[in-house]
Amino acid sequence: MGKRYYCDYCDRSLPYSVEARKKHDYGHHHQKLKNHHYNKFKSARERLQDELSREKCRRFHSGQDCSFGDTCIYSHLTQIDISNLKQQAMEEEAAVKRSKLPSLVKSGNEPSLESWLSKREQVQSASNYPMESISKWELKYVIPQALQAMFCLPPSLIPPSAESLLDCDFVDWG
Repeated sequence: MGKRYYCDYCDRSLPYSVEARKKHDYGHHHQKLKNHHYNKFKSARERLQDELSREKCRRFHSGQDCSFGDTCIYSHLTQIDISNLKQQAMEEEAAVKRSKLPSLVKSGNEPSLESWLSKREQVQSASNYPMESISKWELKYVIPQALQAMFCLPPSLIPPSAESLLDCDFVDWG
């Protein structure tokens, strides 16, 4: 008993040889099962484009049974099915657009313009009082006790003073 090749699409094993594999891979049954597998993962828009590019199956739409079934190269969808597929495609696009929005808009709690303006006004009024900011700055950046005893601190460990930051010229940076 030699090596065998197992095809996941067909749930079948065959002798492990180039000729047997080619014959199997180009076979109608394998192609049909492989297409069926990948069609499961298509989006509604892709399925809609596929269906609209096909002609209607005369046999199926005249009320007769199509002997080819799912493997028929013609479309078996009715107008109602196509409209449902269009609706699904539109819903998928809307879901993608919603996923790209900020989290507040996704949840429906979109901030209002008035709340944004009031927050902006508060920030601007707070920036008019630099003395408060300076005192907060000095409380935030304090040299720890262990480092205060050292004489020669590297510049990266020396906290900047608020005055030195206010005197900075941003054009020189970068």
